[in-house]
Amino acid sequence: MNTVFRSFVSLLVLLMCTSSSLEAQRAIFVEETYADEDFDLSNSELPSWEIIPGGPGKDGIPALMDPEFTTAKSDKWLTDEDRVVGVTLNGVTKAYPVKVLNYHEVINDDFAGERVAITYSPLCGSVMAYQTEDRNQTWELAVSGLVYNNNTLYFDRETESLWSQVLGRAVAGPVAGAQLQLLPATLTTWAEWQERYPRTLLLAKETGHNRNYDLDAYAHYSTTDRLMFPLNHSDDRLELKERVIGVEVDGVYKAYSYKLLPANAHFVTTDVVNGQNIKIEFLPEAQAAYVTDADGNPLPSASMYWFSWSAFHPDTEVHGLPNEGFPTQMSMTIGAL
Repeated sequence: MNTVFRSFVSLLVLLMCTSSSLEAQRAIFVEETYADEDFDLSNSELPSWEIIPGGPGKDGIPALMDPEFTTAKSDKWLTDEDRVVGVTLNGVTKAYPVKVLNYHEVINDDFAGERVAITYSPLCGSVMAYQTEDRNQTWELAVSGLVYNNNTLYFDRETESLWSQVLGRAVAGPVAGAQLQLLPATLTTWAEWQERYPRTLLLAKETGHNRNYDLDAYAHYSTTDRLMFPLNHSDDRLELKERVIGVEVDGVYKAYSYKLLPANAHFVTTDVVNGQNIKIEFLPEAQAAYVTDADGNPLPSASMYWFSWSAFHPDTEVHGLPNEGFPTQMSMTIGAL
């Protein structure tokens, strides 16, 4: 990244980090340290000039590794309305509070011997769980300090390659092109997840880090059109931060807006994506969407803001809207400050 552009980025971050709560999470970027200098971008599949510092540098936002868990009955530190990311795999069910993920963004965990990374990018509202074992290789993911299209880029500690959260792929470095397997994960309320899985484990509040998890640095971010960093592609079919559940079937992408899903309690939407029959159970009170096949088997999906899904998947279909003639634009603009 050249000096002129880095100075420009520094000014942008300084201007945008005006909220004291956001400053608590994303420290103001100083020109003397550049996270991009920690990584090899020479073979990046993303435009290197669009990979920019996101505030704290490498490991400035500490990922968690094999954290402690408690049971829902023995630990009452969450309210019913608190948001959690729920994952069930290999007979193990766990809940990860968003109020913790806000401060760590990646949790490397184990599900009965299978390594999994629970990831959450607060700026994109993106929830994605990935299997991090591939044959004889296991990846431990951490936060690089870099962002692309407002989305956090991770790095693996084994090779220090950069990985895109939304793409689930190594985009630069020694293992560029390596792909992670997306797993089913649900963003929901603690009350709804407990009701569905009463024996769920709950991430313990004691993570080994001194953080005030009750302080939500992003409390007002989702209610505005403000973006923290440049966005190189926008799509006007939905509102910027409208929450969608995204599905991919063999290279075909489709988004389902929470606002366009039927609001009847436990109403199920059926659809076909690239020949795959899918069902979406939407719970409006919990603002939760569960994606399954026709037989009720969970399918991988991703919940995030529309601007993020459409920026990474510009050819995406949108359920309930025509697929042709939609207005999109390429830009390097940010939302109103």
